[in-house]
Amino acid sequence: MFKSIPGRFKDYISTPKPNMYRSLHTTVIGRDGIPFEVQIRTKEMHQIAEYGIAAHWKYKSGATESKEDIDKKLEWISKIVEGDEDVKDPDEFLRSLKIDLFHDDIFVFTPKGDVISLPVGANIIDFAYAIHSAVGNKMVGAKINGAIAPIDTELENGQIVEILTSSSSKGPSRDWLKMVKTAEARNKIRQWYKKEKRPENIAMGKVEIDREFRRYGKDCPESIKNEILANVSSRIGMQTVDDLYAMIGYGGLIIQKISIKLHDEYERLMQNQEINLPVTAEEVNVKPRKSKNGGVIVDGNEGCAVKFAKCCNPLPGDKIIGFVTKGFGISVHKRDCPNVATNLKKPELTDRFVTAHWEDNPVTETGMFEACIQILAENRMTLIADITMALADMRIALHQISTQAKGNDDILINIVVGCKDVSHFESILSRLKSVKSVYSVTRGHI
Repeated sequence: MFKSIPGRFKDYISTPKPNMYRSLHTTVIGRDGIPFEVQIRTKEMHQIAEYGIAAHWKYKSGATESKEDIDKKLEWISKIVEGDEDVKDPDEFLRSLKIDLFHDDIFVFTPKGDVISLPVGANIIDFAYAIHSAVGNKMVGAKINGAIAPIDTELENGQIVEILTSSSSKGPSRDWLKMVKTAEARNKIRQWYKKEKRPENIAMGKVEIDREFRRYGKDCPESIKNEILANVSSRIGMQTVDDLYAMIGYGGLIIQKISIKLHDEYERLMQNQEINLPVTAEEVNVKPRKSKNGGVIVDGNEGCAVKFAKCCNPLPGDKIIGFVTKGFGISVHKRDCPNVATNLKKPELTDRFVTAHWEDNPVTETGMFEACIQILAENRMTLIADITMALADMRIALHQISTQAKGNDDILINIVVGCKDVSHFESILSRLKSVKSVYSVTRGHI
C-alpha cells in the first residue's frame, strides 16, 4: 500500500537506546506523496516511550523485578552523572546531558559482535570509553573494518571497530577532551587526569591563573595573590588553592567561570592594601603646599603621585578627599566613599587624610576620566550591540566591558567609559536607561 523510503528503517528492539527505549521506526510515502513515520511497538514498549522507565514500573502494578534488571535499566543514568563531582560548571553538565538525552543514535560493533550505541558524530575515542575506561586510557590506535584509522575518525552505522591498546601507553591526551562527543568519555578522561596527573594539573592551573592576573594590566604582590586565591577557593568549595589549580588543570572548571570572583577579590584587597599599609611621620607631615596630578590639587603635599581610588573612581564635580599611602602616593576618594567613612573612625588613620579639590579645568593625559557603569537588563540577542551603538551615537569611548549572567534570563553588564565630569556622566546614564530591556543603570567601580 505504501512505499518505504530506503535507509529510513531503525530497529531499536534488537538494539535498544541506553534509556531502554524500544521500537521499530520506518518512513513511508503516503497516497498524496507526503512522507510520514511509522513506529511499531508493544503496549509495554509504548508505556516506557511515553512516560519513562519509572512510570513503567508503576504501570506494571505489582510485578517484581530483580536487582540486576533494575540496575540494567538505571545504567544509562549512572553514565550520565558519572564524574559530575569533577565538573563544577553547571552549564557544561547541562550541555552534556542534552547530548546524551536527545541525540540520534548510531550502532557500532566490536570484533566480538557486541553492539555499542553512540550519538551521531561520535568518534573512536568515544567508542573506546564506551567499552571500558581502561580500554580508552590504554588506547594507542584503532581499526575500522580491518583498516587502521585515526582515533578522531567519526563513526558510522554498522562499522566494526577494533581498539588497539598497549600496557606502555602514557594515558589519554588532553587534546582528546576537545575531540570527544559523549559526556561519558569526557568524564573518564578527566577522572584519569585528576587521579594520575595531579602535579601536572596544578602546574597547568597556575599557568591559567597567572594569565588571568596579567589581564588586569597591573602588578599583583604574591601575598595578595595568595589571599585572593584562598578566598575564591573557599567560596567555590575547594579545600586548598592546589585543589583549585588542579581542577582548572584537568578541565573540571574553566577559568572564565571564576574570572569575575578573582577580579572582585583583587580590587578589594588592593584597595585595603592602599589604606592599611603603615606610613612614617615624615611621609604624613610634608611641609610643601601643593601637588597637581590629573586635575587634582592636594593641599600639604607636593611631588607625590596622585591616583584615583578604584573603590569609588571620583569624577570632576564630586567632593573629594586624599589619603596618604605608602608606596602608592596619594589616593583620591569621593568624600562619601564607604572606605573613607570607615577609616575616619580609626584614630590611627585620621591624620593620613588630606584636603583635596579639583582644578578649575581638570584634565588627564587623555582628556577624559574613566568611569564604570553597571547595567541590569534582560539578556536578549542584540542587547550588547544596542548599548555600544548608544555610546557610539554620543561619541563615548568604551574602554572595557564584562558581563555576568543573573537569574531569570537577566544579565549584569559592567562597562568602563571615558567622560569629562559628573554632568557628562549623568547624560550617559540617561541615554543608556532608554535602551530597550534595560532595567537599571547605576554608577559602579572599576
